Amino acid sequence: MIGFEVGSAVTGTVSLIPRPGAIGIIVDLDGETEGFVDVLSLPRQVESWPAVGTRTTFEVLDRRPGQIRLWPLDARFRSGPLGNGVSEDDWRARKSRYPVGVTLTAEVSQAFVSDGSYFVRYEGGWSLLEGEGDLPAVGSRAEYEVVRHLDTTRRTLLRPVGK
Repeated sequence: MIGFEVGSAVTGTVSLIPRPGAIGIIVDLDGETEGFVDVLSLPRQVESWPAVGTRTTFEVLDRRPGQIRLWPLDARFRSGPLGNGVSEDDWRARKSRYPVGVTLTAEVSQAFVSDGSYFVRYEGGWSLLEGEGDLPAVGSRAEYEVVRHLDTTRRTLLRPVGK
């Protein structure tokens, strides 16, 4: 799944709308794999959803076994800003406090055995990480490096220091 890292922008073509208004859409990512856009990310009116055959760009929100979850980058095809509950002022402050390359200490708040991912919380924010190997214990603290800020979804990507 190289090229489908969390936070990356990908281009795909809507290939299926299984139950319009109920589930979401399936996106063909150039024949390599499929992605999924949840109904909650799409406009309330099904008529505003991208039609089968529409080619557009998405941000990779999450990767799970057999599924890549996507967020439409074209504002016409989404329910509104994702924002993750972070105001514009708070987002600017977080980016200023934790610029790319800085190291911070964070605590594991949730870990998911099903896909190896885990959430970490740090002062003023949180991040979802893809697991590599054994999951860290909930409550454990470690050092993480800020890799990237994703303005569209107001998320900060981290990686464990030394990886």
